[in-house]
Amino acid sequence: MMEHVEQHKVGSLNKSSIAIIGVLAAAVFWGTSFGVAKEAMLYTGVLMFLVIRFCCTLVVIYPLVAKKINWKVWRQIAPTGAILSIIYLAETYGLKHTTASNAAFLISLFIIFTPSVDALINRHKIAVTDLFAGVIAIAGVWLLVGDSLNTVDFNIGNILILIAALGRAAFVVTTKKKMDTQPSDPMVVTFIQLSVVTLVCIFLLILTVPSEQYVLPNAMNFWLYIGYLVVFCTLFAFYIQNYGVKHTSPTQVSFLLGLEPVFGGLFAHWWLGERFDSIQWIGAGLIVFAAMFISLKFSFRRRIKTSHVAEIEKPIR
Repeated sequence: MMEHVEQHKVGSLNKSSIAIIGVLAAAVFWGTSFGVAKEAMLYTGVLMFLVIRFCCTLVVIYPLVAKKINWKVWRQIAPTGAILSIIYLAETYGLKHTTASNAAFLISLFIIFTPSVDALINRHKIAVTDLFAGVIAIAGVWLLVGDSLNTVDFNIGNILILIAALGRAAFVVTTKKKMDTQPSDPMVVTFIQLSVVTLVCIFLLILTVPSEQYVLPNAMNFWLYIGYLVVFCTLFAFYIQNYGVKHTSPTQVSFLLGLEPVFGGLFAHWWLGERFDSIQWIGAGLIVFAAMFISLKFSFRRRIKTSHVAEIEKPIR
């Protein structure tokens, strides 16, 4: 009996360790995705890049969800796919016009925007702690994109990334609301949302790009970048995030994923040769601090709520 308990403890410990390492890897992959995507777009335009990337992703996901899709779920989830389309278009065009490191840090602001968007959509008050995190984040943005302490350079790339971050916040809130109304397999939801993104990108490609430019890049590097984004930054990262939530605490998952912009900045520094001055590093640090503050606050709140429910549901002995 004791041996069985010990084996169970070891098994749980191994799963927890795998989860922590996996979630950390997901943060690394998501962080590096900005630099990799920027490199991939040297070979083709934004819309062609998005169409290729998500067509490849859908081909891989489809066998996993083919038997689970129904039109009721399609109708329920499709509007969130429209929001995701705006996010990817703004994010990718923004990445084209700003640095990968700026994009990595600015996109993490969606964590700061989420409480405000949630309060607006679900009509409740914003907590003082959320306002505090917002002020810290604004100061961080000022230092990150400014030429000095007195001037700020909001070029079109930075503005588009901020729009994408705001879109991500709206996407998180609306997707949760839809899934609460119509519970669905997360993989099916992902497939439907990415299908809408792909259709929107194909439509815009046909509408705005001359047909003679519909050429698939033949450079091996481009397809290696696409493979990396599909396999590691989409399939692996989303799976391991769910695995991590199941086998470790939400606080650990939030903390590790909060490191995504750090890895993004470091990767852009190493891979693309991008440089931050000391003021920009302080700004980036403030953004990461604000994002992790919000993430850990939400995780702590969920843990307290779960513990309270568990205490109530304990059988009386």
